[in-house]
Amino acid sequence: MKNIILQHWTGELGPLELASKANMEKYAKQCGAEYELILGNQFHPKLHGCYQKLIMLDKRFDKYQDTLMVDLDMFVVKNVKDNVFDVPGVGLNSKVQKDIFKAMCKGKKYRSVTDKNGPFWGGAFWKFTNDQRKQLRKFIVDKELKIFNKNFNDEGAIHRLATLAGLKQIDVPEEWCWGNCFPGYEKAKMIHIRHKFKYVGPKVPKLEVYEALKKEGIFE
Repeated sequence: MKNIILQHWTGELGPLELASKANMEKYAKQCGAEYELILGNQFHPKLHGCYQKLIMLDKRFDKYQDTLMVDLDMFVVKNVKDNVFDVPGVGLNSKVQKDIFKAMCKGKKYRSVTDKNGPFWGGAFWKFTNDQRKQLRKFIVDKELKIFNKNFNDEGAIHRLATLAGLKQIDVPEEWCWGNCFPGYEKAKMIHIRHKFKYVGPKVPKLEVYEALKKEGIFE
């Protein structure tokens, strides 16, 4: 069975999104995997755009062994030879994600659908095996998903599904989903473009950040 890299977007594709698509499509070929960009609200028409990444759980992808969904502002760093499908783990759970998870678990609105002992990963990178995807899909309940809408969205939903499915907290190394605003991004294998050059600093357009990193030689 082959693997596949997926990306999703609702709305018009801009220069950054097109650059990420080209980057990931090229990387998928390097890994011997397929690639697909999914457009529009195909998972649930009434839920936030971030939620639509859960389309990766759809039966149409059951023909693949591993399915990786990455955000459309993610980029593989130049000269990376490693195959992401050889890396164990589901997603990123660094300090930022841990802080988000704590905040979510404390919210009264989410108590019925959160478990502080359950797994949690950031939404920019999810890699599930065929069996994991099928397990997650079993526990989709529309009214539960809506609780996270416009708040924790996809991250809250995957936490709920993964908890019910009994998935373990197995994280990918941070180098596979490194925010550019954190020190050490030069050592990353995939970089998640943020609205900042530094974690504490003014917001700037993501395209400006990407172009600066490309000029720096981080990307091709």
